[in-house]
Amino acid sequence: MRFVIVGAGAMGSLFAAHVARTEAEIWVCDKWQQHIDAIRSHGLVVRCDGAEAAVRLRATSDPREPGTADVVMIFVKYNQTRDALHAMRPLVGPRTALLTLQNGLGNVELIREAFPENRVFYGFTTLTSELLGPGRIEASYAGRGETYLWAQGGSRDAELEALRSLLESGGINAIIAPEIELMIWKKLIVNCCLNTLCAITGLSVGQLADNAESWPVLEGVADEIVAVATRKAIPLDSAQAREFLRSVAHEARSHFPSMLIDVKQGRQTEIECLNGAIIREAAKFGIPTPFNRTLYSLIRIIESKAIRAAQ
Repeated sequence: MRFVIVGAGAMGSLFAAHVARTEAEIWVCDKWQQHIDAIRSHGLVVRCDGAEAAVRLRATSDPREPGTADVVMIFVKYNQTRDALHAMRPLVGPRTALLTLQNGLGNVELIREAFPENRVFYGFTTLTSELLGPGRIEASYAGRGETYLWAQGGSRDAELEALRSLLESGGINAIIAPEIELMIWKKLIVNCCLNTLCAITGLSVGQLADNAESWPVLEGVADEIVAVATRKAIPLDSAQAREFLRSVAHEARSHFPSMLIDVKQGRQTEIECLNGAIIREAAKFGIPTPFNRTLYSLIRIIESKAIRAAQ
């Protein structure tokens, strides 16, 4: 099986390191040439629990090089998805399966639009990883995270099970999840609340959660998302959402969300597929979203400041 990961950032590289343990022919494809060159020269260096190991991977910045893939996993940021889908066309044949574990809402729809004839699998992961530099990542396995999978269109079959089994054989705790929509919306609450407010304040999850002033805002954001989810027939209520948010905040105390890292490095964030997506979905139902709108606007202001500074 030829397995190609498009987007070899922190998470794409982490999954590549796991798939490299299997029988699959694993490739990473990324336009960051320094990263690709480093992986080619000395492998992907993975730091975990104080130890380091180099994982040998096939790496390229040219999507024509691997040839047609059996599986293409898309792990770019939301704002890069359209360009990545266009660039990866040489990898996709009639029988190529497409997999996304990207954050937020809208990625599955973009993939279906670009490749309407291909099987699409989607879900999310609770694994975390940090990009330390070209060819280097740090993985965190506290509590051994899970990766949840489902097929777009809602069917459990041999192809989905084969994908789950492959990831499992690489050391990923992969789970087939028929209730994936509820789970995605619960994770969306966490991302829209913790990622965004940490990015605005510069605080870790624990520092944010320890400040009592944070919680009226966090719960306001969560309640608006629940209101939208309810209109979309997602079985989620405010009490459940608030409890889940607090439990994740407790478990991830030391975590600095990726959006905060993006802000610090002057990069465009994924706000459009998080709070921005909630605002757009809410507008379809006439649901007001003042908390999400405020956080969205603040991030866009921060992004525009970074753009001006770079000019």
